[in-house]
Amino acid sequence: MATTYEILGDCANRAERFHCAVEYYRQAVTLVHDYNYNRSPRRTLRSEEHGVTSTWEATLRVKECQALSQTGSIIEAASILERCFPRPRVRGGSGGDSTKTLLTNEFSTLQSLMLHGHLYMLSNRASDAIVQYRFALAKNPYAIEAVEQLAVLGCADTAILELVEEGVKKFAMERIVSVKKSGGKEGDEGNIDTMQTDNNDVDEEDENQEEAEKDSTELLIPVRDYVLAVTSLHRNQLHAAHQHFSKLNGQFPDHPYLLIQLAHIQQELGQILGSEQSYKRVRAIDPTWVEGMDKYAHLLFQLRMSRKNAFLLQQGGFLQYQYSCHGGRESSNSLDKNNMGTCDVELELGQLCADLLDAEDKRPEPWVCLSLYHLAREDHEKSIAFVDKAISLDQQHAFAHYLRGSILLSSHRPEHAVVSFFRANDLQRDIPSYEGLVESYLAASKFKEAICTAKEAISQAPRDARATTLVGLALAQAPPNQQGAGEGKDRAKRALRKAMEIDPGAPRPLFALVDIYASEGNFETCVKLLQDGIDGTGATKESSRTPSTASSHTNTWVKEHGDIIQAKLAEIYTLDEKYDSALECYHTAISMNPHNGLAVQGLERLEKIMRGLDPDDDEMQEEASEEYGGEEYY
Repeated sequence: MATTYEILGDCANRAERFHCAVEYYRQAVTLVHDYNYNRSPRRTLRSEEHGVTSTWEATLRVKECQALSQTGSIIEAASILERCFPRPRVRGGSGGDSTKTLLTNEFSTLQSLMLHGHLYMLSNRASDAIVQYRFALAKNPYAIEAVEQLAVLGCADTAILELVEEGVKKFAMERIVSVKKSGGKEGDEGNIDTMQTDNNDVDEEDENQEEAEKDSTELLIPVRDYVLAVTSLHRNQLHAAHQHFSKLNGQFPDHPYLLIQLAHIQQELGQILGSEQSYKRVRAIDPTWVEGMDKYAHLLFQLRMSRKNAFLLQQGGFLQYQYSCHGGRESSNSLDKNNMGTCDVELELGQLCADLLDAEDKRPEPWVCLSLYHLAREDHEKSIAFVDKAISLDQQHAFAHYLRGSILLSSHRPEHAVVSFFRANDLQRDIPSYEGLVESYLAASKFKEAICTAKEAISQAPRDARATTLVGLALAQAPPNQQGAGEGKDRAKRALRKAMEIDPGAPRPLFALVDIYASEGNFETCVKLLQDGIDGTGATKESSRTPSTASSHTNTWVKEHGDIIQAKLAEIYTLDEKYDSALECYHTAISMNPHNGLAVQGLERLEKIMRGLDPDDDEMQEEASEEYGGEEYY
């Protein structure tokens, strides 16, 4: 009868009737528990009264709690697991022995421990979640999901590696002993034959220990690299994470998960073309792969809509990370007029949306992709609706909250955007979510909050140029009465120059620093900074004081975005009234990239200025067009 209830519960769970599934599982648990409890000779123990009594009952309890969590009863599910699987204990060695042994419930499984840790994370009980994930690793050191969750919770890589090493050695010892007991008929006969088999149990144990250490060294290598990779990633040490994931990708070249992580890191580092190639490799290996593909849609959106973020300069260095990269609503007509790749992005995003929805429509990634597709079509209402659909499917999906905040920010609703960015940052403390928070606070004129958030970003990633840039941007925007003695601009300059030292090729600190000097009328310094950026001399000077890994943008962003620097240089020449030099730079930028919207729009404004017209007066523009016969002047 219990089997029947379990099958009914599985069917209800599959049909997403989670309340019914919980009831069926409870009926099965009652039958199994009563049967085993009445037959157990140790039934007088209090731990047996509420704890599980068999492996079958443990499986049913886990299924029950999984269904409960789907109904939103997180605390109730965690309480059931606490009652059924008492917390594992640590037993210390006797006398002078300092060794400790982990004592877990005999029926605890890796699945129950992982579920327990997940429920604790949903309940914001981080310390309890760490305990469960540690015991999960002790039970199975190859549980890479536990490794990743411990990294998310901020555990040190040394502590995680220690757990993994101990577990792998334990596995190796158990394998050697089992093979020896079976007469060397399994797996590693050659290794077992080299061991001495005498009547001295102590010598035999020492030999087994040595053999286990040798065997575990080979088994541990990929796990060690993975631990270092994920801990570096969640500490926002992107260059180190890129190295570790590249090494793992070399060992396992066709592994989609490693490729998708490598693509995410390349995207964060600004290695746009490399990231796109990694995403395409994932699609070629597994066309139905869904996890992380929403960020591929984001990459396509940025790459195709604006030819690599050409519009960021028009925001004065403040790139609204998601939507304003292609100009926002204000410039949509001019972008359509110049045919800036809208059809391409709609086709690629549309195909990606269709493929992801066909593969799995119960995950948030396809709906985030669909939101980006409608965002490319300038349909903000549908874009918000689809991202809300993604959040309803998985409220723990950080990128969906981030996208929602970006759309609200580009729609001039910074107060609402702060809520979404804050939720994204709470789920994943990465630099993009901090960027969204700082930009939203600045747009809402909350300068104190912006500065505090930027400083918090530095505490999370002290060697990340983007975090240091946020401090400079916040200080540059804050009014003098909130800076004390008018030192805000000087502090902003120091922060931005420090960011350029950390990552010499990073575009945001360069353009923000140029904007500060331009606001002061120091156009000579602006021209020097931009020319150094074009020539790479500024990057070379700073690279001599920083590690080589810090100059990723030097070889990628500067080469691929030289047209943007040329357009910004032309803008500075225009402000300095050096129109001939500005005209030359605009033509250079357009020749490098005909789809550079900033260069096209800037050239139009320069033409009006050279004709003696007001560049912001549309009526005078129409009269001038009639006078020149409607022809465009270049």
